[in-house]
Amino acid sequence: MDKDKIVVVGGYVGCGKTSWIYQQIACLIKAVPQYYKKILYLKAGTGKVQIDQKRISIDFPMVNVFCDNQKAAFLNELESADIAYIELGNNLGLSYIDELLNDLPYYPVAILPPGYKRCKWHSWAKEVLTGAAITASSWEMETLRISTTGKIICGEKFNKLWNKIIGNAYGKVLRAKGIFHLEDGNIIYADFVHGTECIEFLNLDLVPYLHGEPKCFSGLEIVGFSLNEAVLQRIINKIYIATYSIVKS
Repeated sequence: MDKDKIVVVGGYVGCGKTSWIYQQIACLIKAVPQYYKKILYLKAGTGKVQIDQKRISIDFPMVNVFCDNQKAAFLNELESADIAYIELGNNLGLSYIDELLNDLPYYPVAILPPGYKRCKWHSWAKEVLTGAAITASSWEMETLRISTTGKIICGEKFNKLWNKIIGNAYGKVLRAKGIFHLEDGNIIYADFVHGTECIEFLNLDLVPYLHGEPKCFSGLEIVGFSLNEAVLQRIINKIYIATYSIVKS
């Protein structure tokens, strides 16, 4: 198997691993779709809160997306794939990729903060790229994931919640992202990286669901320090509602 067929992307949390893979897929589909008809994407280590997997499956429905419990299916599809991207979650070590791929060749890419001194990623990767300026040490960080599937939040309360999260009301936040069902029917993707001016909000290309309990995934992922999961979960339980109040026939 061609080593360039499997691209493994590692590096520190919040530096832009998913964004880089997203850009690569977009370029391939736009520039040479005839050569990349079967694209795979695997991101493990996220449990049931699969924000990146969901966004890529929405924006690129032709991509086959896999998560933690689908590793066997991913491996079965590798032989017939044109290209496969594997993103290493921040809680996974390099041993994960060795166990997954065994002796299969792959092309390793590391995305690191600007000016980062030599570390394990430099000796592992064949290509080292500069990502977002995350300054904290990876072993100091915590990752908090909360599923909100089946729940809705009104736009005003979402804005207040999001501003409190990125304003460090529930702990020091370096990275936050999520998919949210708004009460008006819109489903949005929100993305924040500490130290960058841009806070991204995108309406996802999904049919609005305005009756009863939403079935599509929604959830929140936060990376930082001293994160207060109990308080945040209590706030979410208080401000989210279980069914849409707007009904369209």
